[in-house]
Amino acid sequence: MSTLAKRTFSSVILLSLLAGAVFFDFDIRKWFFTVLCAFLGFGAAWECFGMLNGPKQFKGMKWFISLALVAVVIFPIIQKRWLPFWPGISFDLALFAFIFWLIVLSTNKNQEALRAAINGFAIFFLFSMALKLISGIYYTYNFHGNIPATFLLFILGTKSGDIGAYLTGSLCNTISHGKNHKLVPSISPAKSWEGLIGGLVFSVAVTLAIYTICSNQRNGYEWWDGYGYFKMTVIGILLFFGGMVGDLAESSLKRTCNVKDSGHFLPGIGGLFDLVDSLIVNSFVFYFILFFLNAR
Repeated sequence: MSTLAKRTFSSVILLSLLAGAVFFDFDIRKWFFTVLCAFLGFGAAWECFGMLNGPKQFKGMKWFISLALVAVVIFPIIQKRWLPFWPGISFDLALFAFIFWLIVLSTNKNQEALRAAINGFAIFFLFSMALKLISGIYYTYNFHGNIPATFLLFILGTKSGDIGAYLTGSLCNTISHGKNHKLVPSISPAKSWEGLIGGLVFSVAVTLAIYTICSNQRNGYEWWDGYGYFKMTVIGILLFFGGMVGDLAESSLKRTCNVKDSGHFLPGIGGLFDLVDSLIVNSFVFYFILFFLNAR
């Protein structure tokens, strides 16, 4: 099976799970969202920790970091409400900082264990903040009887850029017999200027399509009233470049750790960290977009 076919198969499965978190009844779809985020958070953190510290080292710490991120995702649904971002993340970090010092206490002059503890704290900090923001985007604009269009805009505006860049880059590479114009070969040899242009077009087109379909909705979508196609085009551009930064940053990390893929769970895509790298950066980008648009 070709890489494109494998990638298409994985994408169909992932889009089916996403559809459950968007189109089912509210009481059902929030569980789809929770399970999907918990699974992706656990798997991506597990892979990231393995890359930084070796797949067979410090398994107890790896389990702790990954399960702690699952707790971050499950906490809002148990509370039946989403805490504001800063109080929520402050609680998580205060709890983890306490446990971090307990881990440092147990390292017993082991420098490798100390490095693993510091790496684990960095991983938890990065993923915890991203998961908090993504949960906020989902719960704040998720209403009974309406699809969570703001969340859909965030997810599809980001991932359509990834898909568009891959398809356009692959097609141009085939037509030019491998003579694509490389974007940043020192970090990611597969990235090309052709893919960048194609991904940008895809991201903007999907963003505008979602806006067109959902702009007449109410009960939670008023934040984009009056912004029109020009400002939505700017949002699509920002989502694409934010996602590209996340993708390139993860590629740089993998090169530093001498690995090709973060994992092999998703055929044609790689690991779960490979899947969510663009979403991690764009959770911050989209949060500031909502902030500056005075989203409620």
